[in-house]
Amino acid sequence: MARQSAQHRLSSAFVRTCNIPGVYVDGGGLRLRIMPNGCRTWIMRITICRVRRDLSLGPAAILPLAEARDKAHDIRKAVAQGRDPRTKRPIRHVLPPAAPAIEPTALAVATFKSCWQTYWLIKEAQLSSGKHRDQWISTMGTYVLPLIGARPIADIKPGEIIDLLKPIWTTKEETARRVLQRIDAVFVSAITRELRDKASPCTGVARELGQKRGAKSHHAALPYDEVGSFLQTLRNRNGALTSRLAFEFLILTAVRSGEARGATWNEIDMLGRVWTIGAARMKVRNEHSVPLSDQTISILKMARLAYPESQICFPNVKGKAYSDMVFTKMLHDMGFSQRATAHGFRTSFKTWAAETGVPDDISEAALAHTDPNKVRAAYLRTTFFEKRRTLMQSWANFVTRVKE
Repeated sequence: MARQSAQHRLSSAFVRTCNIPGVYVDGGGLRLRIMPNGCRTWIMRITICRVRRDLSLGPAAILPLAEARDKAHDIRKAVAQGRDPRTKRPIRHVLPPAAPAIEPTALAVATFKSCWQTYWLIKEAQLSSGKHRDQWISTMGTYVLPLIGARPIADIKPGEIIDLLKPIWTTKEETARRVLQRIDAVFVSAITRELRDKASPCTGVARELGQKRGAKSHHAALPYDEVGSFLQTLRNRNGALTSRLAFEFLILTAVRSGEARGATWNEIDMLGRVWTIGAARMKVRNEHSVPLSDQTISILKMARLAYPESQICFPNVKGKAYSDMVFTKMLHDMGFSQRATAHGFRTSFKTWAAETGVPDDISEAALAHTDPNKVRAAYLRTTFFEKRRTLMQSWANFVTRVKE
């Protein structure tokens, strides 16, 4: 019988559907590990004789969540009773070696690289996008670790961070800003774990290097009154049916690229006409429900008819979700690469909503944006779902040129 507890965080639906690599905590030491190849494994983290161990419970494909919780419970019970859960024998309590100077040693040997690796174990599971995870690894590996990776975390000075960022501060402004944020996050983590007793050397670096010049660039976006013509061009182009359907689905629902590409049938309620995207797939890590217009229902029906066995709504030729470059390539092939981006269609939707008198709260909820005013957000609990249903139908009618 499964043990139910307030500490449990995962759901059976999430375990079945999540395909984002990472480690997801259920509670009480139980973790779901999803590998880049899609393999799902249950891991039980437990401390035995002051040593933390990760015990494999088996693949999630054959071990349901309830049974994994049962196994985790049995392991905790065995350890509490003084039995080794692996051998069932009494645990031998071995005293730790006498008097090592743990804290000074840790301060002496902790390098920036080792602190980054520790921080990344936690941070990676918090990122909802594979693209963002790749960017973190790429920027740290390119601009940071070769220069300060081997340096003791306690000794790194602001001048080293300035020298590290100088070559890209004005030539790759957005990348430089993100690199600085990521370096600072590692230092804050090290300070929290008492591996550094000085303030973060990133403090004041941006001011020293100077503010970015020039206007901030935004995602290229078509004027909203040109979206209808774009859809006609999209429908008439050659290429994979599912990529065209996925792009139109993205435009009509005003979601982000990854949310549309990763849509699965168990997220879709055709009868209730709603698409529920789990928190793990959302940028802000909150579940988001998208009301489906008549046009998006038609798109889904066409996709289902074309690929009736697929779990993914819009699969590529290999039966997997498209990469993040699919819409970029389509825009390039259609001659729109300088004027539009996939993300920019959210801007087209937002501008149309604003100019047709849609209240900002409703259009922001449709875009799954969080309220920057934390106090206001704490009191405003509604998602305006029924009003968004009317809004999304009006948007679909407008871009497909259906008269209301």
